[in-house]
Amino acid sequence: MYYKSIATVLHNPTAHHETLELAISAARKWDAHLHIVCIGVDRTEPGFYYAGAHAIAIQSNLEFAQDQASELEQSVRNRLSSEDIAWDVEAVTTLATGLEPYVADHLRFFDLVILPLPLATTADRIDELIFDGCIFGADRPVLAVPNGFKGSCEFKRVLMAWNDGLEALAACREALPLITTARECDISIIDPPVHGPERSDPGGRLAQFLARWGARAEINVLARTHSTLADQLSSRAVETGADVIVMGAYGHSRLREAVLGGVTRDMLQRASLPVFMAH
Repeated sequence: MYYKSIATVLHNPTAHHETLELAISAARKWDAHLHIVCIGVDRTEPGFYYAGAHAIAIQSNLEFAQDQASELEQSVRNRLSSEDIAWDVEAVTTLATGLEPYVADHLRFFDLVILPLPLATTADRIDELIFDGCIFGADRPVLAVPNGFKGSCEFKRVLMAWNDGLEALAACREALPLITTARECDISIIDPPVHGPERSDPGGRLAQFLARWGARAEINVLARTHSTLADQLSSRAVETGADVIVMGAYGHSRLREAVLGGVTRDMLQRASLPVFMAH
């Protein structure tokens, strides 16, 4: 089982594109097609400018967005010209208000989307809109990459954050190509409910499911020792030498505005290694 269609989205010509490098590594590993969207975002806010400057501002912002998209496209073509993977690049210009609907429609035909951490200090509102469009609009799994990440997608150890929820199970299913090719998968369960459906065997059904896929999974039930679950998951990842964290994306999208749950938001702000999420 592999990902055969991978996408990534770039919008800042001056950013370090760790996501692009990881996407290239992923396409090479799984012999997948890589699709790169270079977006120039027109940040014009209709009604913000006074009447006399409105038309001039709109034209100026549009031209700036088009230049950004073209600059990104040329940079990507130069980077990929010597690669032996299947790829294509597309330059797009859109208003910020239309970005999330565009992403939701365009990226629903891909197996995996690789993006930067959308809430990190180096990110901006555009990164969050793109992430929301993928997770909640396109219903596609996202591999979120922290700023400065220099590794590849050769993930040998996977940390599966498990709570018996639908979101966690969706993430696990979408991450099967990662989990089944890893050397080991640590199913970490923090403070399982004493009256839950898995009270007698926490994580047992998940471990059996993964074993039938040939994955090497181990269950670890942990007491709550940190102030936040995100901090404890991050510490657990360091303890186990995990290369990637797999977890559900908790929240919902109402009128195109996503509301992320606390653990999801915390991980997307300060994770130090790639985080695989699905909703």
